Amino acid sequence: MTHQEKEFRDGNILSLLIRFSIPATFAILIGIIYNVTDRYYIGQAVGRNGISALAVTFPILLVLSATGVLFSIGGCALAGIKMGEEKIEDARKVLGTCFFALITIGAVYTIFGMLFLEEIVSFMGATENSFAYAVEYNKYLFPVTIFQLIYITYCSFVRLEGRPMESMIINLASAIVNIVLDYILIMRYGMGMKGAAIATAIANVVPGIILIYHFLKSDILTLKMKYIRYNHDLLKKVFYIGNSGFLNQFLNGAYVYILNIQLAKYGGDIALAGMGILSLLRTCINTGYMGLNQGRQPLLSYNWGAKNYERVKKIFYSSITLTAIISIFLLFAVIVNAHTVVNFFVKNDLELTEYTIRGTYIHLGLMISTAIYLSCTNYFQAVGKGMITTRFIILRLAVLSIPLTYILPIFWGADGVLMSFPAADTICCIGAAYVMWKELKLLTKKAEKQKRYN
Repeated sequence: MTHQEKEFRDGNILSLLIRFSIPATFAILIGIIYNVTDRYYIGQAVGRNGISALAVTFPILLVLSATGVLFSIGGCALAGIKMGEEKIEDARKVLGTCFFALITIGAVYTIFGMLFLEEIVSFMGATENSFAYAVEYNKYLFPVTIFQLIYITYCSFVRLEGRPMESMIINLASAIVNIVLDYILIMRYGMGMKGAAIATAIANVVPGIILIYHFLKSDILTLKMKYIRYNHDLLKKVFYIGNSGFLNQFLNGAYVYILNIQLAKYGGDIALAGMGILSLLRTCINTGYMGLNQGRQPLLSYNWGAKNYERVKKIFYSSITLTAIISIFLLFAVIVNAHTVVNFFVKNDLELTEYTIRGTYIHLGLMISTAIYLSCTNYFQAVGKGMITTRFIILRLAVLSIPLTYILPIFWGADGVLMSFPAADTICCIGAAYVMWKELKLLTKKAEKQKRYN
């Protein structure tokens, strides 16, 4: 048993959560930074139409991200369970199988995206004013899809090795590349959307190469050629655990697509541009508890595999308490400072500023429910019960969010479109909390049974 495995099994839970979650949170923040950078520079250099183009692009990025999340959640959870069972070679096989799948799927996405670029952008709801900008942006992103998928997926495996700081540093390298290139290409050379796209593309390639090199040299989860191949049994297990993550991202992409269509219908370009900012603010608020979810995942997966049920329960209680505290703080910070935050992105556009400030109260005001919902459902992914999460994702997005996007604006116009998100998440929060309560009772019974037999 390695030193890291001993820590997973016996170390102080709060200390481990902080140690793993802080770098994970910073990694997400770093990712947000280069999204903020794109919106800031595009907002200054291109204006409303450029921000609208990014809003149109967001569902495309979510669909691409969905694949990376599938392998990040499914692959990392499966590898962590194997490590908990003291089967390190099986964990390495999971790593290699995921690598093979990412290259294959990434190549398919690149070819399809480049062949049907204009049709995809049009389908995503680009308006006459934003269409050319959206095409310009995406034609530089599709060619680097493979590196983007590797970047999304393999940072989780680095954390699983007990190296959260290294994962954060890789994210930092990506952000620095993006920020520097954004300034040079957009502001100094006036390349507009093209410059932003090239900067983002290179910022995906750099961490992808670093991660490949890392695992080729790693002494824990080593990327070996003999494991980089199609393995039906392992892929089936990865998909079973991670399909909820894929479905979540995919349906989120569908939801954002419909959200954009409905906002354009009821509010025009100003509503679409406002959503480009609101979606980023929503991601910022999500950051604290998503970092906690990512940080606790190796701890939950390992201890579930090792059948340490009492410890699994303690990890969940500690993490959801921290999640509630952090989410309330972040939400309060954004809502109270809405005017300052929005003005950071918008230049000399009073109408857009006022619309977006109003949108923060309507769209983001109940995000504590999102925090609790995600903390509960991500637990089931970490312990290999992804089907429970899948059911909640279908309820949240397919049954509630998407239909509400059509129903609520009948009564409240563009405001009704914005209401669909908090309404769906509040309902799902109640349901997820109930199912998690039943799961905790089951964990208690399993732990008591272990004590009797031991």
